[in-house]
Amino acid sequence: MITTEVSRAYFDPATNAAMGVFIGFLSPDEFKVIANDLLVILETKKVKKQINDVKQMKVLKQEVQIWLNDVWFPKAQKNGLKYFAFVVPDDIFGKMSMEGANKSAPNKFDIEIQYFSEIIEAKKWLNTKR
Repeated sequence: MITTEVSRAYFDPATNAAMGVFIGFLSPDEFKVIANDLLVILETKKVKKQINDVKQMKVLKQEVQIWLNDVWFPKAQKNGLKYFAFVVPDDIFGKMSMEGANKSAPNKFDIEIQYFSEIIEAKKWLNTKR
C-alpha cells in the first residue's frame, strides 16, 4: 500500500499550534479551504501559534497572495495568531511567492514570522513561544 501526503489543516498538540501542509500546485479554492480550516483551528482551540509546511508547495497565484493580505491575515490576527513558523519550499518560485504573501504581516498585523528549512526547527521555535 502506498500512502501519499496530502495538503491539509490540523491541530498539532505537540506545539499547541494550528498546522497547515501545502503540497504541489493548489488552485485558489483548494488553498483557501485549507487556510480557512486553519482559521477555525485558531479560533476553536484558542491557539496563538501556527506552522505552515510549504516545503513541497509550488507557486501561489497572485489572487491568493492578495486574499491572504486582505482577508486571511486580518482574520488570523482577530483569532489571536501571534507566532507563525514556515517551513520554506525548496523550489525558488514557491519560496518567492510565499515571501510575497507574507511580507506585510509582521508590521501590519503584529505577527512574528520565522522561516525554517526543516519542520523540527519550526516546532522547536514555536515551543519557545507561549
